[in-house]
Amino acid sequence: MEGRHRQMTVRAITAKTIFDGEQYHSDSALVWRGDQIVDIVAAALPSSVIVTDVGDKMVAPGFIDIQVNGGGDVMFNSETTADGIDTICRAHRQHGTAYLLPTLISATPEQMKTALIATESAIEQGVAGVIGVHLEGPWLNKDKKGAHDANKFYSPTIEQLEAFPWVERGVNLVTLAAENVDTQALNWLQQHHVVVSCGHSNATLHELTTEKRASLNGFTHVFNAMSAIEGREPGVVGTALMTDHAWCSIIVDGIHVAPQNVLMAHRLKPEGKLLIVTDAMASVGSKTNRFVLDGEEISVQDGKLVNSSGALAGAHIGMDQSVANAIAWGLEEAEVLRMASTYPAQALNLNRVGVLKPGYRAAATVLNCDYSAYAVLVDGKLNP
Repeated sequence: MEGRHRQMTVRAITAKTIFDGEQYHSDSALVWRGDQIVDIVAAALPSSVIVTDVGDKMVAPGFIDIQVNGGGDVMFNSETTADGIDTICRAHRQHGTAYLLPTLISATPEQMKTALIATESAIEQGVAGVIGVHLEGPWLNKDKKGAHDANKFYSPTIEQLEAFPWVERGVNLVTLAAENVDTQALNWLQQHHVVVSCGHSNATLHELTTEKRASLNGFTHVFNAMSAIEGREPGVVGTALMTDHAWCSIIVDGIHVAPQNVLMAHRLKPEGKLLIVTDAMASVGSKTNRFVLDGEEISVQDGKLVNSSGALAGAHIGMDQSVANAIAWGLEEAEVLRMASTYPAQALNLNRVGVLKPGYRAAATVLNCDYSAYAVLVDGKLNP
């Protein structure tokens, strides 16, 4: 093993700025061998190292998007295959995303099983960028259905949960309305290492009991598709912001959530507990800017993704623009970069991604001065 490791080609990216997830390095090199980071060094590199110089660009930990419904004209719901996942990952690499969770919008149990099997297959085949799957529904509340088909909603039993072929080599993330799932089912998911997030929920604080809150790892796209804060009721929004152990994902396209609310959420959540997601649809990297979901056409109008009734139906944005937005709104650059990489890794309990440190997976996002993506390093392979 050690002999083979020594024979691997050593590669490096040199840049004016490298942010490792904790601190900045000037005029340095990110060095990796195979799919593993060796170090960040400021010294001259041996001639045997294959070097890519990106000049005045910045290298940051690879972006991780835990909610991606589609990309490159492909919706995961419509092309629930390893090839579909590959197309989605390729589309989002153009926007700086190293890793993602293909996200299945509320579907039938049969299609959910297909999605789980497809994700396992994609990981086995080495599809670059896929680290698991996100099942967004169908265990949701019809009063906060958004673009989901409420006819598919139900409350799962333990027997039904046991019947799913959960992904073994990657992350299983589930978004559910906690008020519609009993505590026994929530406990089963936790015991089987499924990451549980509350979303598309109309719960009151009374319904989000202490026991149920303890079973939640996070809250999905806070402020959107959840009961709002009122004078005598914190709703899911207030509960999410005040549940310190749970992370909150947030969409920062300037359409789903007002910039001031993004700043408020950041102020209220403990460090590391607010993270960026795109909730992107097939229109990202698309040639047509339109697609079909559950038989209904969704299209980009004035920068928004809407259905035939004009309701928001996911987002039309990549991680790089999301990062640029959050920084422009006043959040500190290093913190925003962590919100796009380190914090999602922590939310999914991943211990070898999210920072640029020796022994971690060789994954990085190279950004232009305006934070648009220039290149992405995924498991040792640099994709311009």
